[in-house]
Amino acid sequence: MSPTPSARRRGKYLGIDPGRSKCGFAVVYDDGVRESVEVVATTEIEARIEREVRAGDIEALCVGDATSSGTIVELCASKWPAIPCRIVDETNTSLEARALYFEDHPPKGLWRLVPRGLLVPKGPVDGYAAVLIVERYRRTMGGN
Repeated sequence: MSPTPSARRRGKYLGIDPGRSKCGFAVVYDDGVRESVEVVATTEIEARIEREVRAGDIEALCVGDATSSGTIVELCASKWPAIPCRIVDETNTSLEARALYFEDHPPKGLWRLVPRGLLVPKGPVDGYAAVLIVERYRRTMGGN
């Protein structure tokens, strides 16, 4: 009996937007569906990655190339050597992350009339930058 399409294994990509005090963190499936978009304290990023690794099916760890990336890349390479760790150009992801945030959280009421470029997200958008890091990596690999 062959597996049904819904029983197909779904690979996951972990996106990490490293920072000194906090990291954006995202879990994105190979079909583009986002499982989580978070901001994690840098001191807790190892435990957060480990939780996803234990859940399995990680295709790659995608790490943004800016602030503090060296430390995160070293951690990933030493702790999870069997999982590819890919460094991704994160130029302009913070700006693009704001736009992605407002796609997921459109303004309501009179705020809809304010241009989105003038709106300020309710919290840090680092998690959305992590989503964009995964999307950039997948585009370079021929994914969606």
